[in-house]
Amino acid sequence: MKELYIFDFDGTLIDSYRDSIKYFNITLKQFDLPTFDMELEGLDYQVFREFLHKQVEGFEDEFMDAFSINYKDSPQHNTFLYEGVLEVLKRLQKEGITLAICSNRDEDNLKQMVDEFFVGVEFAYVSGEIKGLPNKPDPYRLNRIIRDAGIAKDKVLYFGDKTADIDAAKASGIDMVLVSYGQGNSLAYNDSYPLKIIDTVYEILDFLSY
Repeated sequence: MKELYIFDFDGTLIDSYRDSIKYFNITLKQFDLPTFDMELEGLDYQVFREFLHKQVEGFEDEFMDAFSINYKDSPQHNTFLYEGVLEVLKRLQKEGITLAICSNRDEDNLKQMVDEFFVGVEFAYVSGEIKGLPNKPDPYRLNRIIRDAGIAKDKVLYFGDKTADIDAAKASGIDMVLVSYGQGNSLAYNDSYPLKIIDTVYEILDFLSY
């Protein structure tokens, strides 16, 4: 049985891409850059990431600092947990599973959102972006969580929605499950590394017997 479940955040536990793109667009306007105006329903999030990279190439740090200020200080009216997330996490907690989050979201903002949305859920580790430390797909922060937990890698299960999550799990040498309800794309869904692709949060409970 797995003892440590590590979750990606955006696109795995929480649906936030509409608000993320909203505040990216606000920040793009501040820099007098074109905004992203494609239809968001059914959007391949990688398309947006490639658009953004093209616009801010060469001053990514300055842009992301401005975005973080805009995002943290503004209401997220279109951000919500995926159906069943709290119920599933509390069941895992009850079963004695250690819970953790590993996200590329700014760590201060990540912890603020965890406190706001995950009342009653105890995450042993919440790891977000910190300047100077590598982000996924580098496995550094995944490995640090596992090391600090003192749990063998064959007892760890990681859940994510993108190719960066697959690549991070692969580089760390841990099992992972891909979720199809998040921000993934065909490249991720055709990767052979995940143990399984799941379509709902409730299917996470199937791995209690794994």
